[in-house]
Amino acid sequence: MAKYTILRSSGHAIGFILCLFCTSCAYFNTFYNAQNYFNQGMKLAKDDTLKYDVEPFDKAIEKCAAVILKYPGSRYADDALFMMGVSYYFKGDYNRALEKLEFFTTNFPNSKMYDDGMYYTGLTYYKLGEMSKAIIALKEAANYRSHHKKAQVMLCYAYYRDGNYREVINIARKLKSERLTRRERLMILNILSECEYKLKEYESALKTLVEIEGIEQPPEQRKLVKLKIASIYLEMEKYEECRNFLEHESDPEFRLLLADLYVRTNDINTAKQIYEEVKKTESPEYAAKAYLELARIAEKEDNLDLAIAYYDSLIPKATSGLLNEAKKKSEILKKIRELTGKTDEPDKAQFSLGELYFVEVKDMKKALHHYENVYRNYPRSKLSPKALYASFWINKMVLKDDSLAKMLFDELLKRYPDTEYVKSAQNLMSGK
Repeated sequence: MAKYTILRSSGHAIGFILCLFCTSCAYFNTFYNAQNYFNQGMKLAKDDTLKYDVEPFDKAIEKCAAVILKYPGSRYADDALFMMGVSYYFKGDYNRALEKLEFFTTNFPNSKMYDDGMYYTGLTYYKLGEMSKAIIALKEAANYRSHHKKAQVMLCYAYYRDGNYREVINIARKLKSERLTRRERLMILNILSECEYKLKEYESALKTLVEIEGIEQPPEQRKLVKLKIASIYLEMEKYEECRNFLEHESDPEFRLLLADLYVRTNDINTAKQIYEEVKKTESPEYAAKAYLELARIAEKEDNLDLAIAYYDSLIPKATSGLLNEAKKKSEILKKIRELTGKTDEPDKAQFSLGELYFVEVKDMKKALHHYENVYRNYPRSKLSPKALYASFWINKMVLKDDSLAKMLFDELLKRYPDTEYVKSAQNLMSGK
């Protein structure tokens, strides 16, 4: 009997050990699989961005969840939480990523992956547009050697989105002296030049852009750098330097910038020649822009027929904003052309021209010219007091010419004392 009892007790012990062994195996297998799927997913990620499918991360989340639910006291709970948070990050589910990462960093400050957790917490806040919180997390991550450089690079972008350009410049200039990857250096120099430009530190921006030019990069990126350099020259009104920089460039975008330069320096004929050249390009985008500038020049030169022709030629090539502008301008100029040639009811035609130039074209000089034609040449017209009031209003409210506005007010009061326009003018004169 005693022997049986001993054997039975021994059987229970062996069973317990076997059960514990099987449980441990299942536990380690689950964690191992979670880690394996996570590592597969991380191999598909590049520069903190997922380039391919999210299936490995889906599986990693599933296995990590099993570890946490079935073995909550496990010594790998922190690993599982971290892997879940990062997996959600790469899946683009930033709210869930933040939930897991914040729980991880709050409850496992001594974890060997704490620095990684703070870095990905910063990235997640950045993705969610919460820059102040992203900055706090990235600053902490930057204290660790493993993330010192890349956390500071992301700090620059967070400060940039937060509008703190000076802080970006301070960090970026310090980072330049460190050993950076080609990608990191380009990121830092590009954002540095942007901030220097925004703060109107043009000389510094030019130096930074020249530094960027010296780094090997795709042709499209090199073109963007050159365009920025040319734009800064124009902003600084360094026209000769800009002309020399652009003169030998054949790309239509550069040619448009060169033409703009000649417009600024009042060499309209040379500008027109370049726009004429660009409008023949095979690129509809640049051809449309060239047509637009030619139309604007023709407008300023009062060549309505030519301006209309350019706008109409632009329409088949333009998209979105340019298309709408071309259609609207063409319609307005056609109305102006029609009214200009109208011989019957000339007072109405002149008043309508004043309204078009005032409201649609925003050309106050021409608007005033046509309004004056009404009240000077057709004083008995019903439109005369309205035209005189419009001239008064433009000088008072738009041009801020108080002396001329006073003269026009006196004339309005003298010629049309009993009209509603006098009362409105009196209110404006008294500041009501």
